[in-house]
Amino acid sequence: MTIIPSLDQLAHTSADIRAFALSLPNPQRPRTAIYGTGFLGAWACSWLKDNGFDLVACFDGNPDRAGSRFQGLPVHAPEVIGEIGPELTLITARHAIGPVKARLETLGVASLSFDAFYAALHFEAFAAVHELLDDTRSRDVLRAVLAAMLTGEKSYCEAVFEKDQYFCLPRFCGVEKEVFIDAGAYVGDSVERFIWTHYGVFARIHAFEPGARQHRALKTRTDRLVEEWALDPEAIVINRSGLGAGEAQMASASQSGQLQSLALGTAAGADVGAVSVTSLDRYLDGAPATFIKADVEGMEMALLKGAAQTIARYRPKLAICVYHYPSDIPQISSYLKSLVPDYRFALRHHSPQLMETVLYAWAE
Repeated sequence: MTIIPSLDQLAHTSADIRAFALSLPNPQRPRTAIYGTGFLGAWACSWLKDNGFDLVACFDGNPDRAGSRFQGLPVHAPEVIGEIGPELTLITARHAIGPVKARLETLGVASLSFDAFYAALHFEAFAAVHELLDDTRSRDVLRAVLAAMLTGEKSYCEAVFEKDQYFCLPRFCGVEKEVFIDAGAYVGDSVERFIWTHYGVFARIHAFEPGARQHRALKTRTDRLVEEWALDPEAIVINRSGLGAGEAQMASASQSGQLQSLALGTAAGADVGAVSVTSLDRYLDGAPATFIKADVEGMEMALLKGAAQTIARYRPKLAICVYHYPSDIPQISSYLKSLVPDYRFALRHHSPQLMETVLYAWAE
């Protein structure tokens, strides 16, 4: 049985990681590399550059990526890491922290997971969220997720895993006359689960999905749902667009190759093409929303900024994914509290891995 560490124990772990970083030959600006050239790796590169790190190279276990460039840096096979000589290597391949760390140890390379490094540096921000959460279960979930970030051990995620993502709390299901915003609707799975958990009784659903194939599947499913539940055909509105901070045309691509992981950005070479992005405030134009769900592959903060007027005015229930970036939990909770000081918060984890963590917010 996995025992979730106390906040004091996690504080000690964080202090040990910070002490390790300070023991490096050039702790103020160490020669740094990242291992992993996926979604998190791109964000890590930007964060490290913005914070003054001497980022010298990227490494990846996929031999097809060796010799390419990533975020303006050369990508190398792990075998040459000794020749390049980074003082600190940060692992962004969340699915393989243990094996990668063991491999780097055999090469005599000092390494940490990027999640651990970021969480240790910002431990006080996570501790502040711990005090903000509404119930004991939420505080357990936060400490388990933080322990997984600091140690790379997914057993902590398994210990707090639960089903019914987005609809696991009583106040998030069975309420009539909801206006449900589904941002990142994918193929309509969360739309269908919303309808089931609300017994087919609601005011309106607005679903947003930028991916072409996903949008086609979403349309097929919603057509079926309208027929099966005898719904008003106007009750479900589907949009092939993304939600962000404002109006934009953005490229879409999935670095993992999975349709579930379609992300929007400005990078060239997208494999799916440009899509439109709008803000929720502009889309609703003053109309209400009562429940907003968002899983938008790292654009959650941008979406919330583009929905600030709607959130402040109507104080909708929120189910926001907070796992894409290690900064999500403290930054998103703080931002929402600034918009609606009366918001109460719960945290739940819906995967046996370090993903699908959801922040729930509501006002009485």
